[in-house]
Amino acid sequence: MTSPPQSTRSLKICIIGAGMGGLTCALALAKEGFQDIHVYETASNLGFVGAGIQLAPNMSRILDDLGVWKEIEKEAVVLRKTSIRGIV
Repeated sequence: MTSPPQSTRSLKICIIGAGMGGLTCALALAKEGFQDIHVYETASNLGFVGAGIQLAPNMSRILDDLGVWKEIEKEAVVLRKTSIRGIV
């Protein structure tokens, strides 16, 4: 990725949603030198809800490029089998 010009880095950036996509986007922009990044989320608190997140191999490569995959991998498990129920 080519670094943006200094004038562009001063833009105010608003990201809607603090899920995996929003937070990854914010991190990627910050690593490129953007400084005025705001992430907005409607949920009152973020945390574990008892559900899993399945990441495709390309997402784990992106997270590794951003330098955060090793911490995430400590909590990860390899999914060997899955089933989907209730689809008509």
